Amino acid sequence: MRLAPLHSFPVEEFLLTRIALSPDAAQVAMGHKAFRALNAESGAVEREFAFPEFLGQLRYSPDGRYVAAVNVADNHPHTRGRLTVFDAATGAAALEREAALPVETCAFQPGANGDAWRIAWNDARMEAGAEGAAVVAARIGRASLCGKNLEPLPLPGQQIRALAAAAGGGWVCFAREAVGATHTVENAQLIFRKFRLLSVGPDGAVRKDFDLGIGAGVCALSPDGKLLAVEMVDFKNNERHVSLVDAETGVEANLLPLEANTLPVFEFSQDGAYFLCLKEDADGDFNTLRIWRSADLRLVGEAQLDLSYHAMSSCLEHSTLAFLGGGKLDLFAVE
Repeated sequence: MRLAPLHSFPVEEFLLTRIALSPDAAQVAMGHKAFRALNAESGAVEREFAFPEFLGQLRYSPDGRYVAAVNVADNHPHTRGRLTVFDAATGAAALEREAALPVETCAFQPGANGDAWRIAWNDARMEAGAEGAAVVAARIGRASLCGKNLEPLPLPGQQIRALAAAAGGGWVCFAREAVGATHTVENAQLIFRKFRLLSVGPDGAVRKDFDLGIGAGVCALSPDGKLLAVEMVDFKNNERHVSLVDAETGVEANLLPLEANTLPVFEFSQDGAYFLCLKEDADGDFNTLRIWRSADLRLVGEAQLDLSYHAMSSCLEHSTLAFLGGGKLDLFAVE
């Protein structure tokens, strides 16, 4: 695999800056609060989008008509959640919703019976739990972009970390238990909260529920909801690795070990056919990009890249990759 440089644009960027390539690879949405769409050929600003919170995720609809923005948790106890879906062509807000807690993740889904696109998001709220303690009550918020509100789907006892549409109108959620189990370790009482991979039907019924243990970090769901990429921690052996988990069977495949102090970046192609992982090389001063084919987990290529890159977006359907870091936005053609 070879990456051929296409364009390089100087930009103002931070570790919280998000990027997203449009489905036709003609634009790159970029920002950490209010964001803009840049022309992928010239770097010129084509559209401005007003968003007042720190971005947790930028996501285009599969047809490129809309771009959704949700806010990230900032460790401030009074930060509320925000979702805004923008018309990608005009920058106007097509849908706005608030939540009691930071939203962090959203997903588009085709509407039923020719309806407009639907959007789902993490619509969590706080409720009284055991002995009056406040706990997070997870819900999948839902709305149609034609303006129709849909009933939220409750997920009792969970905190949603990632969300993707699934075939048949349901959803796949990567979640963490809101209330864990208490264990005594060396005379100290510790609370362990497990991570779970859930498949939820259109009616809100949980149809698959896989226990992934307590050690999980960076994650990404494929757009079709079939695979979860996740940083898994093996506390017993003091190891970390990149894993892919099948949402249908729960089978976990370890693809790559992770050295200490390395933080991977995950991305799936827009059709879910390929999985990309960018991580710092333990023996060199560069990042290594690896691409696997999702169907058989075959490593199809790898390439060395600038160590400064900390975010990426892909449009493999148009053989284009975008990387952000070191004060620049770089686009490459995949050959």
